[in-house]
Amino acid sequence: MNFIRLKKIIIFIFTAPALLLSCILILNLFNKPLIKSVETSGIKDFAFNTPIDSALKVEDQSMGAIAFDFELIGYRSGSSESSVILKKGNKEYVVAEGEKLVGKFELIEVNKDEVIFRNDEKLYKIKNLVGK
Repeated sequence: MNFIRLKKIIIFIFTAPALLLSCILILNLFNKPLIKSVETSGIKDFAFNTPIDSALKVEDQSMGAIAFDFELIGYRSGSSESSVILKKGNKEYVVAEGEKLVGKFELIEVNKDEVIFRNDEKLYKIKNLVGK
């Protein structure tokens, strides 16, 4: 077999993919991603179509007096729009500062050490152990 011809075939086999990959690389360098700004809405901007309050009132009446035994599973603390995620049994509740949990316990304060709720004049504090 002719050695020079074999050498040209091998060079062509390696050159064709190298040229193709070089063209793809150059095209990728010129095509920059389009970065769009994403604005998130506040926690109070959501509207729910289901009558959640009526379902909670039925639950409250069947249970009588509710014991405050909620577990803190998440929180968002800041100068405004603080909120917490609480769990009781298999139900999870998202409560923003100033809103009421199950129609009774108003969220007063959220910070890195504790979460404070108020029912009439009684205060309920949950120690914040999330992420610790």
